[in-house]
Amino acid sequence: MGADKPNGVVNYCRRPPKRPFLQNIQYTIWNPEERTFLGRTPKRWGVIGLIYLVMYICIIIFFSICMCGLMATMDDRVPYFMLADSIIGDNPGMGHRPLLFEEGALIWYHPSNSSQVKKYVDNIDQFLAPYENKSLLINGGVNQIDCGTVKPPREEVCSFDLSQLGPCSKENNYGFTNGTPCIIIKLNRLYAWNPHFYDDPGDLPSNMPPDIKDYINSTKTPEERRKVWLSCMGERPGDVEALGPLKYYPYPGLSEVYYPYDNTAGYLSPIVAVQLLQPKWHQIINIRCRAWARNVHYTDSLKDRLASTHLEIMID
Repeated sequence: MGADKPNGVVNYCRRPPKRPFLQNIQYTIWNPEERTFLGRTPKRWGVIGLIYLVMYICIIIFFSICMCGLMATMDDRVPYFMLADSIIGDNPGMGHRPLLFEEGALIWYHPSNSSQVKKYVDNIDQFLAPYENKSLLINGGVNQIDCGTVKPPREEVCSFDLSQLGPCSKENNYGFTNGTPCIIIKLNRLYAWNPHFYDDPGDLPSNMPPDIKDYINSTKTPEERRKVWLSCMGERPGDVEALGPLKYYPYPGLSEVYYPYDNTAGYLSPIVAVQLLQPKWHQIINIRCRAWARNVHYTDSLKDRLASTHLEIMID
């Protein structure tokens, strides 16, 4: 029985006809009397479909306009927020290698144990791979040049020659097999950060280690002193005694020619290799390495390590 249509108007208040259960299901899907599919006529389905089509087209157009506006204000090389305005801030962090995440900051090995030595050597090899094989860089390192003491043009970057690391080389297993391990230190990249150097030998921090001061005083030109200085020391008096003398390669600093970092393809961070010449065996040595620049903020806190990195080493 179809809908009651007195005077051509559908009466929706009528009692629905009684039908068997299966027939009710059939009529719910397709009602041949009222010619409705799932309760609506083809015309009403067409109107609803048209409304949704127009609505989603408007949403897509509005979203596309918003995305085009957003992308027009962004640069794939320049971050929108920089330095103090960014979450990272304007104080660069520091990192070191080898660093095995399953072992944390502890380096624990015996020089004659090849498997122990290998895992640390492999970790450093992996980090230095782009320095050794420029094909691993996004642009193959075609824009790298030997800068010397002169900053490169905008689209070029300074290369870093691993031969400057002296005995801290892959061929020498970075000193691990000799009981004089090398630690690779780097400053984290921070876009547009320009260091303010301690380049005046007469105006150095009183707490700067004597060996770093001696190196600065031994330099002959202002360009040699325009570096972010790096130093490593034992964290406690016992660690200082056990750590022994250190040697920095190529020198205890990062040259100004690598700054500021501006996200140019092919860029490699400058590094310093710190070799432990006579570390005490059978003892955990806590080491703190830090950066020195006038706009580098450092704290002795073990919890909030600013501009520094912590590691522990034990040679059995």
